[in-house]
Amino acid sequence: MKKKIKILIVDDESAICQLLQDYLERLGFETYVATNGEQALDLLMKENPAIMTLDIRMPGLNGYEVLQKAKRRYPELFIIVLTGIDVPNMDEMLEHSGAHAFLQKPIDLQKLSDTINGFVGICSKSFLNEETGDD
Repeated sequence: MKKKIKILIVDDESAICQLLQDYLERLGFETYVATNGEQALDLLMKENPAIMTLDIRMPGLNGYEVLQKAKRRYPELFIIVLTGIDVPNMDEMLEHSGAHAFLQKPIDLQKLSDTINGFVGICSKSFLNEETGDD
């Protein structure tokens, strides 16, 4: 039986969180939502998701700070940065920070799906499947 892949959605805008949660759950993922950086770090520890979507501009602990802490504590975590900030050389900055992908808001859900499916495709079978106990 396939194990649902866990995705942590981190954004301070509740409408974005709801949109992503509805979309990703329809695709068969198990989702968790954090509306601030502190909550995101807490859910990373408790739920151990494989993927995190992360907004950069948030009050309190911002997305860049969450990204740095998450990569240090969970180096295997696949991080997709979703942001409305138009920063020159953002791809270069994120590459150095450890993010795996960068998508601009407004979010193109098909691009998000393609990015996630690209990651899922490279995962090992043992990561995605429950042990079946075959004799």
